[in-house]
This record gives sequence, C-alpha cells and structure tokens, in this order.
Amino acid sequence: MLKRIASKPFALFKITLALFAFVLQPVAANACTSFVLSTVDNIRMYGRTMEFGKQIPTKIGLIPRGYKFQSKINDEIGFSWTGKIAVIGASIFDSPAMVDGMNEYGLSGGALYFPGFAGYKNPSRSEEERAKEINQIDFLVWILSTFKTVEEIKINLDKVSLVGTYYSNMDEIPPLHYTLHDAAGFSIVIEPVDGEIKVYDNPYTVLTNSPGFEWHTQNIRNYLFLSPFNIGTTTIMGQELDPFGQGSGLLGIPGDPTPPSRFIRALGLISTIDASELNKNRLVTMEHVLNNFDIPKGFVRPAISPTEQEQEANDYTQWSAIADIENKIYYIKTYENTTLHGVSFDDFDVTSGQMQFVNLPSPKPTQPLLPPMQ
Repeated sequence: MLKRIASKPFALFKITLALFAFVLQPVAANACTSFVLSTVDNIRMYGRTMEFGKQIPTKIGLIPRGYKFQSKINDEIGFSWTGKIAVIGASIFDSPAMVDGMNEYGLSGGALYFPGFAGYKNPSRSEEERAKEINQIDFLVWILSTFKTVEEIKINLDKVSLVGTYYSNMDEIPPLHYTLHDAAGFSIVIEPVDGEIKVYDNPYTVLTNSPGFEWHTQNIRNYLFLSPFNIGTTTIMGQELDPFGQGSGLLGIPGDPTPPSRFIRALGLISTIDASELNKNRLVTMEHVLNNFDIPKGFVRPAISPTEQEQEANDYTQWSAIADIENKIYYIKTYENTTLHGVSFDDFDVTSGQMQFVNLPSPKPTQPLLPPMQ
C-alpha cells in the first residue's frame, strides 16, 4: 500500500518493500546534473548531463506504443508490460533500457547515480512476487512508457516492486535515483532508501547525486545570502570600499564538481535566468545553463596511485540532453560533437511495435586553423 507521510517542506510517500535492504558502495564516480527551465508562459525545458568514469555505449532509442518489455531479475524474468506511450531517450548497450528520456505527453526524466545511499529491496525467491519485480535499469522506461503525469506515477508505484540487481554490462549493481517532470510543471524525485521507495515533490526541479534529495534541500539554507545583484560600496572604519568587479552578489557560490555544489549552482542559475531572454530562445538559454556543468577529461580523477591512474578512466561529460517538453523534441550532444541534434516523435512510427536506434552525433572533423587577421 502507498502510505503518505508528512515531510516539510516536501510531501514524502513511502512504499514498504522489505525489512532487508542493502546500501550500495560507489564503484565509479558519476556527476550528473539535471534541472528544468520554465518561461514566463510556462513552456518547460528539461536538461541533464551524463558523466561517468567508464564509457557507457549510448544511442537515441525510439520506443513505439505497444512495445513489449521484460525486466530481468538476475537470470529470471520479472515484471513484464506492454508500453502504452511512445518514448524517445538515451538507451544504453543497444537495449530498451533508458537512463534519460521523454514520452509523447511531455513526461521527461532521468536516472542519476546515487552511490552510497541507494538501498534496494533484495530480489524475491517467490515466482509470484518476482512477477512484480522490476530492476533499477528498467524502472525509468517503465514510467515513461506507462504514465502521462507525475500524479499518475505517484498513485501507481505500488504496481511494481523495485529491486536491485547485478547489471553485467556495467559489472555492478547500479545505484540510481530518478527525476521526473511533467508538462503541467510538476516534478518529483524517487529514491530507493533502506528497502523503501521515497517520493519527494521537487519544486526546485534540480537533482544531482548523493546524498539524498532531502539533504540537498536542507543544504540550500547555507546559501540564502547569495544574490544576482552586485554589492554596492561599503564603508568600513570610515573607508569606502568597492567590490573588485561584476558578480559580487554571487561571491561564495560553489564552483567545484561535487554533487552538493552542483545542486546549489544549478539552483542559482535557473532561479536567476532573465525571463525575457529565455522567452526569446529557450533552447539557446538552456544550453548556456547546461554548459556550466561540463566536465572535461582529466578534471575529475579517481583517488588511486599515479601508476594505476594511467589504467583508469576519468569522469567526464559523455553527453548532455535537452527535452523540449512543449514541442516534444529530444536533443542530445556528445563530448566529441557539441552541436545539438534533435529527434521528435514525427521521426518514427509510434505505432510500429518495433524499437529503433539512432547513433549519437559522430565526432566533428578537425577544423583547419583560421588564417591570421590582416
């Protein structure tokens, strides 16, 4: 049964799954950042970056209505369903599994890494219970292929049992939490913690990684002094002092790539965007904000010895995606090709029953240097 529990300032929902759960330890670093921008006339754009320490093969997946899904629970078949709604998103390992996407009703969202805090229910040995079990990789695509709104998600979460399973393609049990946003402007975060599913209303629309969402919302209180307005002249002991330059109101906003800092920086950016500029070209504005969270190769490295480090991949932004919720267009760009490429539901047959894949943009050819100015 879905049970509502009071939680200020957010509504918290809980599904009791099991007494025994496990907390996952991080295997690889991950620095995903997600948020929504809204224009003054409530047109919404959802965006996220995808960072990982090892290459995750990704394609744009086009999933039509009527597609038949089966969620594997280790070596067994768990929850099976037929998709009611077409979905476009980031599919990994040439499979229907999506870590980000949007459906034809504008419901958009992603799965973000949640190391050290994700606590799933263990898979059951009962065939009857296994028929309800869905693994953490398939959870997002079940939501996107089944529901139109955030409210529908909330009242139907007890239809499945979210369990943590080993995913051979990544050689781990991926620790994930989820961000969802609908066309009406409602947002939620779903987190598996201590064997329970917790659902938080998310008026900020932002999500990064660990710790849990509720911790991030309390951490906002440490930054209430920040302002987009510059500080004026201040008198100290009879001396008038001016700030060194522009941006003095934002002095102290965190710039490092840790999840708590990215959460605050994303919130600062989206809450201060010039609404008139956003209305002029929301895709361009969205991309400018998203670019603040790019991580180039080498900036974030694993904490291992220099000898071993040569054999390890560093965290970097493999791709970034933007969902135009109003026009139902899903854009993506990669580390090697930073030009946005869009796919819409008009680009494939949403009733075919057959999934299609589109390769991510290929690397840009090397451009010759411009001749010197005369």
